[in-house]
Amino acid sequence: MRDTYPADNTGKVAIRKGFFLQLFWAAMFTTVSELISRLPSADDDEAWEVFNAQYSPMLKRFFSGFGTSGDLARDMTQDTIEKAVNGLRSGAYLRDRGRLRDWMSGIAKNVLREHWRKAQRGGGGPVQAKTMFWESCTDPTAEGAMRAADDRFDELWVRARLAALIRHALGSFSRRDLRCYFLIEVHRRPIAQVAQRLGMSVSAVYNRRRAVASWFRAVGPRFISQWEK
Repeated sequence: MRDTYPADNTGKVAIRKGFFLQLFWAAMFTTVSELISRLPSADDDEAWEVFNAQYSPMLKRFFSGFGTSGDLARDMTQDTIEKAVNGLRSGAYLRDRGRLRDWMSGIAKNVLREHWRKAQRGGGGPVQAKTMFWESCTDPTAEGAMRAADDRFDELWVRARLAALIRHALGSFSRRDLRCYFLIEVHRRPIAQVAQRLGMSVSAVYNRRRAVASWFRAVGPRFISQWEK
């Protein structure tokens, strides 16, 4: 299994394009609730850009997982984002009636249905292209297919939430601190091996791992609760 953790400037793990932009946005909007509260304003283009940067990568992976082409997955992602933002601005999402995750999952599934039905009717454009999703599902709107879509959306949502938590942690720790934690706690590397790999003393590795672990215990539950609102 490949190590997955934030890399420092000398590491071999490349920082994804747009990482620092997302980190900047994360610093501006500390909670999903704060972001959602700004979206009803039609003049707040900045909030739209943040929402798009926050959820587009996850949605594109969601649609790509059904075998859609890159262009089609991008179109479906943009369609979902626009429907979600319009719904938030019109008051269609009510926090006391359910999680944002479930609400956005419903929008994404509806986009899947719309594109499948359009392809079945022979609608023009890229939706006519054959994909693994269209070929393998006699009717992707059926209950079983939608349950599979729910499971996939939930998995990707949790991954995105973890990525956001790590970005938030980078406001308090260096990437090397986080590497100490993930190498020991996630990848189960011995502390002595981690110390040698990162050019640190064993005591320094132990102290940084303990500091990061304490931060995750203190901040993690609250962050997750805010993310799920």
